[in-house]
Amino acid sequence: MEQYTPKLKFTKVLWEFSEHGSIKVNTYGASRGNPGRRSIDYVLRNGEGNVVYACGKEIKECTNTETEVRAIAEALRYCVEHDCVLIDLHIDSMLIKNVIQGVWTTPWTMAVYVEEIKELMG
Repeated sequence: MEQYTPKLKFTKVLWEFSEHGSIKVNTYGASRGNPGRRSIDYVLRNGEGNVVYACGKEIKECTNTETEVRAIAEALRYCVEHDCVLIDLHIDSMLIKNVIQGVWTTPWTMAVYVEEIKELMG
């Protein structure tokens, strides 16, 4: 084992500006255990990269996936309530992306939030 060197794989992630006139929304759901303490976070930035609004708060216990979905729903609710029309949404969950796009079946535990997200995006 002393001679073993693990192969490291990395991906460079670069934040890019959104199109002029649009709001870029990044969401995140964090957890401590599954289920356990949870928080949702999201940030809205304008075309120049300036923060328009940011929110982070603890929520009731739920699964990791539900936390991610709730962060997206809350961010989109904020955008709709504040007339943010052109939204560039970025999430870090392939599962949720595929569920929202209809590629995968919606797990029943998050169906209410997924339907709300689809309506807000409509």
